[in-house]
Amino acid sequence: VSKVTIDLTQAHFWDITSVSALDKVVIRFRREGAEVELIGMNDATSTIVDRFGVHDKPEEVEKLLSGH
Repeated sequence: VSKVTIDLTQAHFWDITSVSALDKVVIRFRREGAEVELIGMNDATSTIVDRFGVHDKPEEVEKLLSGH
């Protein structure tokens, strides 16, 4: 798969557990070489993903993958 689009239109993220699940999916696809696009986030979900997510923060992804 070269491109993945994750549609979050019907999703509402409430806590860090859901953000962590999204991070794992996005990071896994990107590690396999896929371009990942997230669409449809509402304002509340976008806020919590921006605050707690790491999939768009390369330095945090590296820490996660290296175990530090």
